[in-house]
Amino acid sequence: MNSITWRFPIRFLTVLLLTLCHRADAQKTGILSQRFLPSVSKATVIDFLRLLNNERSLVEYSSGSIDTGKMITLSKPVATVGQFLSEVLSGQYISVVHSRKKILLLPSSEKINDEVFLSSYNVFGFIKESGTGEPLIDAVITEPAKGRQTVSDAQGYFTLLLPEGNHQLTVSYVGLQEKIIRFSVTGNTRLDVKMVATDELKAVTVLNDDRKVNGAIKVRPDKELYDNILGEADPLRTLYQLPGVQSIPDITNGIVVRGGGPDQNLFYQDGIPIFNPTHMLGMISIVNKTALKSLDFYKNNFPARYGGSLASIIDVYTKDGDMQEWKGQANAGLVAGSLTIEGPLVKDRTAMMVAGRYSWINPFLRAVNSSVGLNFYDLHLKVTHLIGKKDKLTFNVYRGQDHLKLFYDNYNNRQQWGNKAASATWTHIAGAKAFLSTTLNMSNYQNLAGFLNNMYDSAGQNTQQRIYNTYSSLAQYNAASQIKIAFNNFIRVNAGTRLSYTRINPFETNISYEFANNSDDFSSFPRLSYKQAIMFAEAEVKVDSQLFIRAGIHGTHFRYRDFTHNSLQPRLYSIYKLNRYSQLLFSYSMMTQYRHQVINPYLGVNNDIWLPSTRDLKPEISNMFNIGYTYNENSRLIFSAEAYYQLMNRVTNYAEGKNIFLNNSNWEDNIKSGKGWTYGLELSAGKTWEKFQARMAYTLSWNWRKFETLNGGKKFPFKYDRRHYLNLTGSYIPSAKWSFSAAWIFATGDVFTLPASIYPDFDNAQQIIDPLSPKEYRLIYHSSSVNQFRNLSYHRLDVSAVWHLKKIRKLSSFITVGVYNVYGSPSQYMYDLEGTVGKRSLIVTTKYNVFSVMPYISYSLSF
Repeated sequence: MNSITWRFPIRFLTVLLLTLCHRADAQKTGILSQRFLPSVSKATVIDFLRLLNNERSLVEYSSGSIDTGKMITLSKPVATVGQFLSEVLSGQYISVVHSRKKILLLPSSEKINDEVFLSSYNVFGFIKESGTGEPLIDAVITEPAKGRQTVSDAQGYFTLLLPEGNHQLTVSYVGLQEKIIRFSVTGNTRLDVKMVATDELKAVTVLNDDRKVNGAIKVRPDKELYDNILGEADPLRTLYQLPGVQSIPDITNGIVVRGGGPDQNLFYQDGIPIFNPTHMLGMISIVNKTALKSLDFYKNNFPARYGGSLASIIDVYTKDGDMQEWKGQANAGLVAGSLTIEGPLVKDRTAMMVAGRYSWINPFLRAVNSSVGLNFYDLHLKVTHLIGKKDKLTFNVYRGQDHLKLFYDNYNNRQQWGNKAASATWTHIAGAKAFLSTTLNMSNYQNLAGFLNNMYDSAGQNTQQRIYNTYSSLAQYNAASQIKIAFNNFIRVNAGTRLSYTRINPFETNISYEFANNSDDFSSFPRLSYKQAIMFAEAEVKVDSQLFIRAGIHGTHFRYRDFTHNSLQPRLYSIYKLNRYSQLLFSYSMMTQYRHQVINPYLGVNNDIWLPSTRDLKPEISNMFNIGYTYNENSRLIFSAEAYYQLMNRVTNYAEGKNIFLNNSNWEDNIKSGKGWTYGLELSAGKTWEKFQARMAYTLSWNWRKFETLNGGKKFPFKYDRRHYLNLTGSYIPSAKWSFSAAWIFATGDVFTLPASIYPDFDNAQQIIDPLSPKEYRLIYHSSSVNQFRNLSYHRLDVSAVWHLKKIRKLSSFITVGVYNVYGSPSQYMYDLEGTVGKRSLIVTTKYNVFSVMPYISYSLSF
């Protein structure tokens, strides 16, 4: 990308931010805000108006349009013309027209709104937890008198437009005491609120439907029903209880949302993109629950500030750290041990939070004769520094690594993958209506895999042992800035830009007799680097008490070598409230994805190969429509139904008979683009009683792909096509000390391809020239169709219980016990077609299971 292309978004952003900040902070300073102190407090309407005109000559009216003889007693001190007129003309049937120097009073069939004469000002500030100083996201700020309401953002920041005069605000947050604040508004007012914890037992609540606020499904660490795996708390597991979200086999590197691939999910941690946010082959995420502040999940609509994925957005924010005292939480279980510590480096000024985990599950796996060896670690450091009352600096550093050994039959896989990430973020209150955030961040992902394959001749003798090692990496560097502006209580705007540079090592390979241990063991392959410039703008509009609309546009400029691509992606999300409990929703999102991921079908698990869009391999484009209905009766009974249709163009797949691993020089020829479409119905319901809670999620879906050169040009089901998916979850809380939970899932099996026939390669059409390769392996595999077979259905039952021990001073603890996979259901079935010249062909079935019946226990301590 040339310098002119880079300079344009920078200049655009500078002008945009300066203009918006100036306009957002500008206040109405017309004649209504002029100072006026009446000499009397009781008089008729006509006398009060004459008093004002004698001094200012501001009001023009027809005596027949006003009840001029009405006696008025001013009930409170009056300081401005607007306050004076709102009291004197209260209840009159008039309308108001403002000219440059006059106020015109005209007859009307409706009573005047008293606030029409009042100047409005912004009340803004931060909602924080008392004692820790931790910003509270989604705290609800309400003015009961007029029903004005807003919520705090991820930084705890809020702004609410109120007319001048006396007001009362109510601030509420789950698990904290409600706070009532009384104050007077005479101008823009900074109001920072600190909320204290409540000693009351938290009621069991079904996950609230918060989408009427911003379209996100929200996960909170203190209100979820079943979010652990083998005793290890994982907030991302809460998402699996939602319709359309699946994670069925243990062998995967991410969640599947509405049938999309793992690469079609965009994951952010404190604004940093993470390209594989999982440990243990997808069973556990990198999100440490003790460090989590909030998690927002989007699958049916996409705000304009997000881009680059087709299936879902997961936006995670972690704690800033306690500004008052040092505290922490430790956990030891079957899977891993974790420790989170937070506290002030400088009291009320600088805080630190550090969270780390290290797994020790391998001895348990060996004890149950598992064919898998797993271990991982992660470390997250966050430092927050306050600069005065308007500015905050935040620094994040993250590092995580996984190691895998997988053994079955004649195959041996070894793998290691991990993420490194860092960021520096500056947030600034740019006036009473605007909030500015700027960040620099980097993210690096590496994946090293080794695949051992033994070959046997017809006599069963091992004739060849080769190890195929692959290495891929992905690094991205971002500079981004965005501004949020509340023009009033009905219109809010969010706009910004991002510059991005991405460097990919898509595949580097070697063939040897040993497993490679680091990236230095690989020959260099030309890096595939690309640049992006992104701009977005969206507006949230409360049309009235029933209708909410969020409309936006996401624009991108992409450049890879001499290939450029521009995209404008419209987004629309709307909510219409039918009554107190029911609402309809509609959304449309166009998304463009410039980064492709293809999975090598011959090299086992987790073989991430990332590729940029090129002139031949165009960007993937998605158009998704979503319509739904929700019913929420005070979070005690909730039901939702949604129907969706998504059309995808330029999705990728290997060309027939091709394998990117075997031919690096012309990799673009080995991958083809085609069409995809998915559609379905999602149902969810939840019911809460005094001590019981139940939740159900069901998905009926279809997922298709079509390529001109595959399957004879006919459509075929995508790899993640699962017709039915059902999740049932229940809990029982008999007392404050005990809770019991159970979760059961059922899913239609995955589709897969097997050759219809195998025959010898007599004329060496495949040109296998390796002298060590036995002749028996010179075979041609013929497939009649793609994904023509389907695995058996998958189902699993998990149960757990939590015992809260007696609190001793500041020490609180609990023990979690349970059983994973109660009746030992296989994680997945593997099918293969084997045969040699001396043997018949046969289908081999393998029941593969990382964890069979697995009891567990864990202990958590807060101090």
